[in-house]
Amino acid sequence: MDISLVLLSIAFYIAWNIGANGSANAMGVVVGSGILSFRQAVLTIAVFTLLGAYLRGEKVMETVGRKVIYSMTPEMAIVILLSAGLCATIATLRGLPISVTQTIVGGVVGVGLALGVSIQWKIFEKVIIAWILSPILSGIFAFMLYYFYYKAFKRIKSVKELEILYKGMAIAGGSYMAFNFGANEVANAVSPLIGAGILTYKGAGIFGALSLAIGSLTFSYPVMYTVGKKITALGPISAFSAQFGSAISVSLANYFGLPVSSGQAIIGGIIGASIAGGGKIKQEIIERIISGWILAPVIGITLSYAVAKLFVFFNLLS
Repeated sequence: MDISLVLLSIAFYIAWNIGANGSANAMGVVVGSGILSFRQAVLTIAVFTLLGAYLRGEKVMETVGRKVIYSMTPEMAIVILLSAGLCATIATLRGLPISVTQTIVGGVVGVGLALGVSIQWKIFEKVIIAWILSPILSGIFAFMLYYFYYKAFKRIKSVKELEILYKGMAIAGGSYMAFNFGANEVANAVSPLIGAGILTYKGAGIFGALSLAIGSLTFSYPVMYTVGKKITALGPISAFSAQFGSAISVSLANYFGLPVSSGQAIIGGIIGASIAGGGKIKQEIIERIISGWILAPVIGITLSYAVAKLFVFFNLLS
């Protein structure tokens, strides 16, 4: 079988997993607050993720596909994507929002270590710093946005006008997040296709976004429920503040070409908005999610290292 076809099949599997697991990061709070139905949210995700991946995904694809390690073969890309896909599937079945971004970046490092390929540790350090800052900034932005819009909306007396504004703002925030989701996390997922020379930047963006849409439609509801309902109860202003605050944080990462987790960003935004609104955070859920974030890159490195060594043993990789 053509190795390019194998690689595309595994890349589809990864992007499908992102749609199944990561869709909640873009629209979980909108569905959780009852502003959009599940199917309406999926359609919105598909449109704006495609635009983000096609128009703004190149910088992140370049960083992960060609900068963390300088040379990547199709065989190496297969190991990276296969390892990340296994992590994502396990997390999705458990309803846990894991970072596919972290598993893929970890996979790149794991393959590099297994094969003795030069790893650009300074680039990797910048990525780790971005992972730490992203949810913190999201929370700060969401906190500030909540207070600004809460004061502004108190001046509006018409209930009908308020409802229209609430819904419009939440949908706009979710759409903005979906756009950045395509520009960053989807772009990161297909970056091994770029590093291996299988697809162009634009082609990889379209392929990843369409694959994600299928995953979002078929298997995303459990994680969307976790993000939208289980962490804390969200009202319209909280939903908008969480979405928009996290989207601003991811936009900053896009500008610098750094792959970050939209899951970390949106959950940071949810916490910030909830604190601003006096809501109660369910600590046990947050602890469970954070444990997934910590494990994701570690498992990504470990799995890809082990799989790469296995491929070398059977002369499938050199």
